[in-house]
Amino acid sequence: MAFSLSPRLVRTALASAALLVLGTVAAPAANAYNPDIDGDGIPNTWEMKGYDADGDGKIDVDFPALGADPNHKDIFVEMDYMPGLLPSEEELDRITKIYADLPMRNPDGTTGVNIHLDAGSARSAKYNLGGGNEITHQELDSEFNALNRIKASEGKFNPAREGTFHYVIWGDYYDNSTSSGIAIFGGRNLMVTVGPHFWGKATSDIRVAVFVHELGHNLALSHGGWDEINYKPNYLSVMNYQYTLTGVPMADGSRYFGYSTAEYRMLNEAKLYEARGFGPRAAGFLYKGKPADGPIDFNGNGKIDAEPVSVDLNGDGMISNLGAANDLKMIRFQATEHPELEKGPKQIEPSGITAEYARSLGLIN
Repeated sequence: MAFSLSPRLVRTALASAALLVLGTVAAPAANAYNPDIDGDGIPNTWEMKGYDADGDGKIDVDFPALGADPNHKDIFVEMDYMPGLLPSEEELDRITKIYADLPMRNPDGTTGVNIHLDAGSARSAKYNLGGGNEITHQELDSEFNALNRIKASEGKFNPAREGTFHYVIWGDYYDNSTSSGIAIFGGRNLMVTVGPHFWGKATSDIRVAVFVHELGHNLALSHGGWDEINYKPNYLSVMNYQYTLTGVPMADGSRYFGYSTAEYRMLNEAKLYEARGFGPRAAGFLYKGKPADGPIDFNGNGKIDAEPVSVDLNGDGMISNLGAANDLKMIRFQATEHPELEKGPKQIEPSGITAEYARSLGLIN
């Protein structure tokens, strides 16, 4: 029986054959059947053509020029800062790499998240997306009243960015407290407050870690990943106070300041098997100077007990199960095509990490 191919199918077949001959793989087409193919909350059409916020036929946010890619996850952050508190170029590079290294899959066949940090003209061209300003030194507050006022006036935030850009103030302190920062859980506003008034000269590690931690709250991560149980030793994430300021120690001598990339073995504090450690997924990490995937002396008696032991590992006064989430499965990108639908009260996450705590660890003077 005779049959024929439609011209469209013929063109598709020829194009596929050409790609096979060249040894390349085409990225999936961003189209109307999947309006946000990479799942970062920014519609494909905006990432390819830009966003006309007021419908006047002119592009208000030129996402392609800002580096957006419909086939690769993007996060955009506009940064305002008090005098002397903007991170250095090196620190911005570190933050960028932390997100680029996250093993999150993209439609283009690569992994990682492109975070676009806008410091305006204060840093190199790659961090100048047309926003980001120095603001006057002032006290911030945990109700975000000062942030909203600054954002609307002194910070000169472009309202067309409201749905797709996170907004951070690198400030000195808020509420006259020594807290390191505060963020809107599942929102787009955050503050990093490790300034000189309480923190003296905060280290580069501290500034980078607190930013990643607070942005994590915007991305819907809690202090225990999926819960608020803190200081879990098996939760290998910068969201965990146990590791926020110091990073998770690695076997190669480095420190990891990113999010958890695996779900590690749950620890039943009533019945801890020391020979098992944190399980094989923790390979490459250290706990108390020893490989985290190997035997761990949980009760500190100098030996690996053959029988299970009971220890309050996170010091919360309870014996419970400590689950260790994979943050990458918990992240919710907060960019949205319809920011007006998100109006209403939001959960505010003030940081319990204080200058006194950092001082007790010997991280600041």
